[in-house]
Amino acid sequence: MRARDVLRTTVGTTAAVGLVVVLLWASDKTPGWLAPALTAVITGVAVEKLAEVLGRRRAPATGGSGTGTGSGDPLPAEPLACHVKLTNTSFFHVPALGDEPDRTVPASGFILRLTVTALAGRTVVLSALRPVVLERHRPRGYLMPHAGVVSPRRYTLLLDPDPPRLKPQGDDRHPFSYKVSPDDPEVFELLVVAEHSYVVWTLELDWICEDRQGTTLIDLAGHPFRTMARPPRGTEWSVS
Repeated sequence: MRARDVLRTTVGTTAAVGLVVVLLWASDKTPGWLAPALTAVITGVAVEKLAEVLGRRRAPATGGSGTGTGSGDPLPAEPLACHVKLTNTSFFHVPALGDEPDRTVPASGFILRLTVTALAGRTVVLSALRPVVLERHRPRGYLMPHAGVVSPRRYTLLLDPDPPRLKPQGDDRHPFSYKVSPDDPEVFELLVVAEHSYVVWTLELDWICEDRQGTTLIDLAGHPFRTMARPPRGTEWSVS
């Protein structure tokens, strides 16, 4: 029963019984003890019902599903976010061949800038960064030069060795091991080099967070990176 209905019933009952009490008081045949006793009972019931109604109206709403924000919340599937940007890029126009459509493929020598940020307010240790070659082809197509920019933790990404590898540039030659936190990201610039092949590849970033370990796949919005070796002479690969 709703609070309004209970209140209406309580008021009606109290009024009706109050009328009976008045009639009993007015009657000469009513025992003297009955009217006060009925009055006390009626008053007690009325007060109890009224308190019940008021209590229902003031009680805070409960239930529903909330999302906690405490430190005990589970970590996301991967506790870090990776953002990729290609700079200093020239492109090859690669004509269709067989089932392959026309493509625009970055030429060897571009810089891949990788920004890694920790999520969920926890520090993550980055323990390895590993290139993974998915395909190799004979290079082909013609060069379309394009300008770009440069910057931070610099590595040369060598795609010709098997397996491919990262080579530190300049004085930053310690093993790949960095920490990122929500307010302290790392930026990596990879000079991507292929001299003999048209390479389709991705990156795998190993990480450690508290008692967990994992590997994050890095690509271009769900597609692998593609890199074309530059011709030894001229700007075009001959197809033979």
